[in-house]
Amino acid sequence: MSTDSTLPDRLNNWMKHSVTLKLISIAVLILILLIPTSMVKDIIYERETLSQDAIQEVSSKWANSQTIKGPILTIPITYYSTIKNEDGSFTEISRNLNILPDDLQVNGQIDPESLKRGIYEIVVYKSKMNVNGSFSLNPKFDKTNLKQIHWDQAFLTLGISDLRGIKDNINLTWGDKKLRAEPGSKIMDVISSGVTIDLPEIDQDKQQNINFNFALNLQGSENLSFIPIGNTTEIKLTSSWTDPSFNGNFLPNDRLIDKNGFSADWKILQLNRNFPQSWINNKYSSTLDQSAFGVDLMLPLDDYQKSMRSAKYAIMTIALTFLIFFLVEV
Repeated sequence: MSTDSTLPDRLNNWMKHSVTLKLISIAVLILILLIPTSMVKDIIYERETLSQDAIQEVSSKWANSQTIKGPILTIPITYYSTIKNEDGSFTEISRNLNILPDDLQVNGQIDPESLKRGIYEIVVYKSKMNVNGSFSLNPKFDKTNLKQIHWDQAFLTLGISDLRGIKDNINLTWGDKKLRAEPGSKIMDVISSGVTIDLPEIDQDKQQNINFNFALNLQGSENLSFIPIGNTTEIKLTSSWTDPSFNGNFLPNDRLIDKNGFSADWKILQLNRNFPQSWINNKYSSTLDQSAFGVDLMLPLDDYQKSMRSAKYAIMTIALTFLIFFLVEV
């Protein structure tokens, strides 16, 4: 009888002092508490996904983020093949000579707007940019077996990643000529989306350099980027948006961010990028896009990001709480 009467006491004493049992109990409680934590994280993730879907939906109707590439001067050229035909003649081979501007200046004003899609907020913008620069008409390229440079077939291409964002006709001044852009690109392997300006015949003997300028009114979503195609590229942007994020291969040389918005200036030299001022066909097409830079119009840290950060600390908070109790008990 005495043995039976002491069994509950011994069991109770073991439960009070067993470290193993306490660790198992703590682990079980932590796992139970992590179930609602995981459910909360799933809800936050779902809302974030819906927010991204809302951004994509609005962008698909307004215009996506924009990347400006160009203008690029293209001149068709003809080479002789190095292999003779049976009749002794040489086959003619057509190529495109792509020439980048000597200098390129862009002065732009970005006017941001916040659009609502349900409970979600999306940042879009309208921009007004003045673009000017000049081209040298003495490009460096391989003239071996060259037959002819077709100066009368020259054209400019301006790359715009989402053409839906163009809000006004693009009228370009080329020297003393007024020209209008037409939709589409003739050099799809270099610029897949953009507009084309057919040029009057260039008299290279009289024109060693030629100036150009045009206004570009463009709208987009969240981001505006540029490709530094000038021998010297200078970009100046101002906006009333107070939370910009500068991104890409080049950060601004000068920037100012305050309660009234931001201003940013970039100056990029040919030496800063990995492609030349002229080339044949699409030799450097992929390299162009790798040098993009610009600005994101960021929303301040939203509730979903804050909530997800808090949820990620849940397991640490729960574990530390039980660890403290365990150390006190031990």
